[in-house]
Amino acid sequence: MKRILLFSLLAGLSACGSARNGQGRPQRLQVGVGEIKEVRVSGRQTGDFELIGTSENDEVVEVSRPEVQPPVDTLDRKNARPTTFQIKGVTTGTARVIFTEKRMGETGSGQPVKAYSVQVTNR
Repeated sequence: MKRILLFSLLAGLSACGSARNGQGRPQRLQVGVGEIKEVRVSGRQTGDFELIGTSENDEVVEVSRPEVQPPVDTLDRKNARPTTFQIKGVTTGTARVIFTEKRMGETGSGQPVKAYSVQVTNR
C-alpha cells in the first residue's frame, strides 16, 4: 500500500513539474489564415531573463512581439507584467509554438515556459 501511495505521489509531482516548465500538454489555440491573436506569457520577474517565442513551422504560424508606441523599457521590472506575443495564422495547418526563457546573453534555446498547439483554418 505504501508503495502505491509513493508511486502516485511521485507521478503527480512529475506531472506538475513538467507542466510548469512548458513540457506538459500544450494549450490549444485556433486562428484563421491572416488572423492575429495575442497571448500573454509570464516569465521570471527580473531583468536578467528574456522570453522568446518560436514556431516550429513558420510557414503555418508566425510569432512576434507587438510594437509599442511610444517605445518602453522592457527591462524595467518595477511593474512586471506578463509579456504579450502575437500569433498569426499564415497558411492552413498545425504548428507548435513554444515560449522559452533564458538568461540575457546566454546561448542555447532556454527553458520551456509555455507551449501552444496552434491550428490555422480558412475562415
